[in-house]
Amino acid sequence: MKKLYLALFATAAATAVYAYPELNVADGSIESADGLFVGREFTLAKDFKMELLYNVPASEGQWVPMTWDNKHRLVVGSHNTDQVFRLTIPSVGTNDAVKVESVGVPVGANEGLLYAFDSLYMDVNRSTTMRPGIYRITDTNKDDKYDKVSVIRNVQPNQTGGPGGDHGTHDLKLTPDGKRISWVAGNETRPTDWQSSRVPMIWGEDNLVMRLQQTGPGFNRAPSAYITTFDPEGKDFELYAMGMRNPVSHQYNKDGEMFVYDSDMEFDKSTPWYRPTNVQHIISGSDAGWRDGSRKHPTYFLDYHGVIASIGSGSPTGAVFGTGAKFPARYQDAYFICDWSYGNLWAVFINPDGSSYKGEAMPFVSGSPFPVTGALVNEVDGSLIVQTGARATTQLYRITYTGKESTAPTKPDAIYAANRATRKSLEAFHGKADAKAVPAAWSYLDSEDRATRFAARTALEWQDPKTWQDRAIAEMNPRASIAAIASLARVSGRDEWFRGPDYKPTDPVLAARMIASLERIDMEGITYQDKLDLLRALSLVFIRTGPPDEATRQRLIAKFDRMLPTRMRELNMDLAEMLVYLQAPSAAPKVMALMRTAPSTPFYAIPEYINAVGRPRASAGGSPGSAGGKTNFGLLRQEEQIQYAELLRTLKTGWTPELSKEFLEWFVAVGKDYSGDNSFTAAIQIMRNDTISQLPAAFKPALQSLIDTPIAFTAARGGRAGAGAPAAGGARGGAVTPATPVPVAPAARGTP
Repeated sequence: MKKLYLALFATAAATAVYAYPELNVADGSIESADGLFVGREFTLAKDFKMELLYNVPASEGQWVPMTWDNKHRLVVGSHNTDQVFRLTIPSVGTNDAVKVESVGVPVGANEGLLYAFDSLYMDVNRSTTMRPGIYRITDTNKDDKYDKVSVIRNVQPNQTGGPGGDHGTHDLKLTPDGKRISWVAGNETRPTDWQSSRVPMIWGEDNLVMRLQQTGPGFNRAPSAYITTFDPEGKDFELYAMGMRNPVSHQYNKDGEMFVYDSDMEFDKSTPWYRPTNVQHIISGSDAGWRDGSRKHPTYFLDYHGVIASIGSGSPTGAVFGTGAKFPARYQDAYFICDWSYGNLWAVFINPDGSSYKGEAMPFVSGSPFPVTGALVNEVDGSLIVQTGARATTQLYRITYTGKESTAPTKPDAIYAANRATRKSLEAFHGKADAKAVPAAWSYLDSEDRATRFAARTALEWQDPKTWQDRAIAEMNPRASIAAIASLARVSGRDEWFRGPDYKPTDPVLAARMIASLERIDMEGITYQDKLDLLRALSLVFIRTGPPDEATRQRLIAKFDRMLPTRMRELNMDLAEMLVYLQAPSAAPKVMALMRTAPSTPFYAIPEYINAVGRPRASAGGSPGSAGGKTNFGLLRQEEQIQYAELLRTLKTGWTPELSKEFLEWFVAVGKDYSGDNSFTAAIQIMRNDTISQLPAAFKPALQSLIDTPIAFTAARGGRAGAGAPAAGGARGGAVTPATPVPVAPAARGTP
């Protein structure tokens, strides 16, 4: 491909004729003669062409949100100034300049824009002149100039009381039915005043063993990041889903299903509770399980729904489906997600799987620097408009397909349409009481389809439990019983984080009946996922209603002690947590034995802490990682041991002087051999302090030298690269070749 240079890049309103600079596939560069930008190390999927349309002057700010208006002009907002612009994008094959004009009123700084209902809706969270919230901007005299700004909803974007920022309010989209607007709020946004909700308003932290308290009780507590829909006038705000970390964008596919690209907490890398950036399928009433630090939920918990593809470390920004693009079919149905920090535009191929989906990801465009913030399909010419910016110089690119494959429009999926229709029929009961809900939901509590089971449970939780609790306790189908008791536990009490002064404890008779229902299930006769679900349901009973009586405690200790250890990590971990919670005398020797032999294999669900697209993170504490999705055993040893240690720090029984000495020696070894990111050191220190506080007084004299020995953290700490910087192991430089998609395992679903 011949390299073209920009002879003249005039001011925004100019109409000069020139050739757009294109990606030179020979050396991965895009060069602009105006001197504002020189890009290097770009890679692009085979048979695609990328052009630089516009270099944004610093005076116009750092652009982030984008939307098309009713005249198919691109409306863009500044991340750091109170400015919004409209752009006329020239057609493919022409050399007209991009025309840029102000919208007519000084508004911003924002991260979300949507043109709908003859208005421009804007999400503000950084402005120095406007309160954070959602605004509606209209053209009252129809002169194609906006002249009126109305407040839809003001919000407090930070749970700790500070100003708005990257984890505040985000983007806006029109719902598939064209009647409402959906809106994303990041994990530092305070809950708004919802007039209705699809999520049962009974959420909690829901950890069986007290997890590490690292950042204070008000940070990242449920509901964390959430998605709300509202009517055009902003009179009815309905909570749709919750429990994410900080998805900047959300989007709907051709089937009308919602997806987000959610962020990680990079400070948690190399800990067992690290969750990589991931693509989630967001369904009605769902909780994605994000909580602060070690309080977040594993993706296999039955009361969680979301991840369909893990991507790895990154900084998610915008996202868009390829619907309407003149691309080959697989790209039309792909979810294009933007990673700002590592300079990647990923194509995630999302395939229907029952009533949900599973995904596989590949790099579509990568560059250094390439701080990509958003993408939109131009349905007029079938191109993909891509934008960089946010704390960096903004550029506007256009990507077109140049190959020979058919670009005929694809159709919505029909194969699994009936599965989704079943799930949606159950979702129709979310948010309201309905006499038909209980019999309808009960038919699907034992469904093989995880998303359908989740929808059925959620429908059940919206109904008066007095109308179905006896049926739940009497249910004999193991899977249905587990689901019903989990829901009954959730509606019967609150966890300790959400028990207000008026909280009334659960009837102990009801709690005992729930435990008895789960006890009668033969754990040898159910699937592996059902085993995990049973332990989670029992945990929810204890979390929401309180600990069991002594006879029950002893009986459960005997039952679960016989099961541990198993050959599967998740079951080992959940059994260990249950035995620690029950303060089993056998827990100390058994869990310490598991620590010695970590990592355990095989893995049932893909480990959350491994980059599922083939870039295991580096490990300072063991054997080096390898590409292609292979297991990094050094890192897994570290993370699995830390997870067991977090449990053991709360155990008060079963310790011997020898085990206590071994456990304290492990903390000293961690400082030498293991590494992590910012929260790693504090987490290990907290665990050690908690452990020392639990030591039997009789052991302390002999262990005093270990108690007095500080942890000397010598291994290097990690960190996130800057905007568009190369990711470790990512594609950079060399020949431009199409990447091979790597299948990504969905959350655990059945027998391994």
